Amino acid sequence: MNIVWGFFAIAGACAVGVTALLLVRRRAPEGGFFGDGDRAAGVFGVLATGFSILLGFIVFLAFESYDQSRIGAEQEALVLLWIVLFFVAGVIFAFMPFFGDRGERVVVQGMLIGSVIAVMAALLLLLRGLDQPFHDGVGGLQPTAMQRSLRMADEALRSIGAQVTIPCDTRGKPGAS
Repeated sequence: MNIVWGFFAIAGACAVGVTALLLVRRRAPEGGFFGDGDRAAGVFGVLATGFSILLGFIVFLAFESYDQSRIGAEQEALVLLWIVLFFVAGVIFAFMPFFGDRGERVVVQGMLIGSVIAVMAALLLLLRGLDQPFHDGVGGLQPTAMQRSLRMADEALRSIGAQVTIPCDTRGKPGAS
């Protein structure tokens, strides 16, 4: 995904979030749905902390495997973490409109949910980029080290006059025997 599409994804997520907040806000009582804003902010803090901890764990795993090939259980664990991360993001998204308050200005209310959604969407896009590091866009890894290793192997084989049949094609698929 390139930067332009990432920007549009974040802007779209913000638009959906702000629209949801404004729709809920229409029926919101003066002062909002929460009788005790401190308690509601505390719950939101717990949700945001859970999201942040899970996000940090996934970033750690993504950096650990950024330039290594991933197989088996590690890949399955990352899938489970992605599911939980999206679930927590959905809970935060569903929780935020209840901060709607007809007594507040619309711009303030829009910034409230828009900023949270923008940060979550940007971090999810970052994780996607870290989870799939081999691409041509910004931040993508190129096979420079592999190409250098292949050149060195070719030079070594030529120097001893060896002929080698490569067992796969350029995409790593097994070749015809």
